[in-house]
This record gives sequence, C-alpha cells and structure tokens, in this order.
Amino acid sequence: MNDNPLISVIVPIYNVEKYLKRCIESIRNQTYVNLEIILVDDGSTDRCAEICDEYANLDNRIKVIHKENGGLSEARNFGLDIMSGEYVTCIDSDDFVSPFFVENLFLALVKGNCTISGSWFVEYYDGDALPKQNKVASDEIQVLPRENLYRKMLYQDGFEVSAWGKLYKSEFFNGVRYPVGKLYEDIPTTYLLLEKAEQIAVIPNVDYYYFQRSNSIAQSKFNIRKMDAIIHMNELRKFISDNYPNLISAAECRYFSTVCNILFQISGDEFEPQRKQLWSEVKKYRKNILFDKNGRKKARLAALASYGGFNIISFLYRITQ
Repeated sequence: MNDNPLISVIVPIYNVEKYLKRCIESIRNQTYVNLEIILVDDGSTDRCAEICDEYANLDNRIKVIHKENGGLSEARNFGLDIMSGEYVTCIDSDDFVSPFFVENLFLALVKGNCTISGSWFVEYYDGDALPKQNKVASDEIQVLPRENLYRKMLYQDGFEVSAWGKLYKSEFFNGVRYPVGKLYEDIPTTYLLLEKAEQIAVIPNVDYYYFQRSNSIAQSKFNIRKMDAIIHMNELRKFISDNYPNLISAAECRYFSTVCNILFQISGDEFEPQRKQLWSEVKKYRKNILFDKNGRKKARLAALASYGGFNIISFLYRITQ
C-alpha cells in the first residue's frame, strides 16, 4: 500500500452558500494533505459557484465542476467520473469534518489491512460545542468481517448506511453509481460497495458533523418522493434476508426504524394511502422488533408504543424529536 496515496474528496453542492465555506475550509485543513478536492456545483442559483471558483484559485488541490441541476446523486456521480485518487470519500456541502477525518480513515485502512473504513458522526446544530478531536489510536480500530459490519450498520451501532463518513478503494465504484432522481440514494448503493470487501475497518472517532437545518431533505415535510426510503430499505431488507439469514432481525429493525421515520412526517389527509400503508408495516413488524433483544432501544420503544394506536405513537414521536 502506498504510504501517501492520493485521496479524492467529492463534495456535491447546491444552494448552500451560508455553509459552504465552513465545509471547504474543514477539508483544506485536513492533517492528511495529499488530497484531490472535487467541488461539484449542481446548478446552484446562489453564490456557491462563485465561492467554488474562489477556492480553486486559492488551492491547487481543488477541482470545480459546474453543471446543470440534476440532483445529489448525479452531482456525486460526476465527481466519481473524474476522480483520480486511489481512495475516495464523500462529504455533503452543508456538513463539515474534523481535521483528522481523512487521516483517521486512512490509518484505519492501513492498520486493518482493509479497503473500506468508516468512522462515526454527530448531529450538529448551530452553536453546538464540538466533540474532542483526536487522532485514532491503533487499539481502537475494529476490523470486522462483512457480516458483522452489516449487523452494526443495520442496528445503527457505530456504522451507518450514509454515503459520507467512509473511505473506499476508488475502484470499488467501477460499475456502481448513485441512483439519479431518487432520494435516500445511499441506501441502495452502500451495500453494493460493502459487498466488494471481505472485511471493513471501523473506528469510534466522531469526525463527521452532520449539520441539521430545517430545509434539508431529512428535515423537510413529507412528500411522495420520500417513499423512496421505504422502497430502498425494503430492498435492502430482502437482500440481507436472502444472503445473510442470520441478520434478518437486524434488517427488520432497520426497516422498521425507516418506516417510522417516514410515517410520522405525514400530516393531513393528502397522503392518507401512504400513511395507511406504512402503519400496516409498523403493525406487521412490531412484535419482532419488540422482542429483538439486540434491537435499538428507540425502535423497541416505538414498537411497544404502537400497541397504543397510531395517535399515541405519533404524539410520542413528535415530542421526542
């Protein structure tokens, strides 16, 4: 393994001028410096394009792509198409990372003799204090067989399905791209990449700051496109059931959590068919979730509360968000 390989960092960008400089500065200030920073301006209508060009003039590691708006997946795919790094990681443009983000992920790869690594994240709100930032210790690196890694991911235990927060061998994206026009595009993509590695290195470091803003996809009100999450997660559940039967309970737990998350964003009568469909899924899986001793506490409590009826669990969800 090259001691200092080029690592590509792909940042899809759309109308985030308020947060973009924070993101780019956090990448420029990485302790690992041999970076190719690819900024993909996805047809922004604010000052993002101008900001990208300004940074390209400041740092010769930065490459800028300006394209017509095509959505997050298409923007990320544009970056994948032109990257030249031996490894690649993705960062969303309203998020930011600790100075050790890339170095820690690369050290995990080297020490674990792996081709994929992942670290953890924290939800960040304006004004929050940052967690302690430090270089990963060798004894904190876990090297997990793929099946064990899936268990952690499905139970959301130190590894997530997200596109960000991971470092991949770039060649793993040969034949793999994010689905254009779909929301929650990481769900049907991440496991295709994990399937290319026999083992994965995982570290507990919180190096990724997942910024919470009211107009993000995750925080926005329900619309019919959000059902993409249910379709994707159900496909993942079926894939796990077919290929990793020991993990059926874990897959059901992750699916149940996604169903609840989307269900309780629905209000009013406009999407009543979708509400009924998702409520039916809650009732279908709730017993299994309730008695899964390995399941997330939050999911098991939701399963228990669901026996009180939709209004009870919906109220509890709202006051805990």
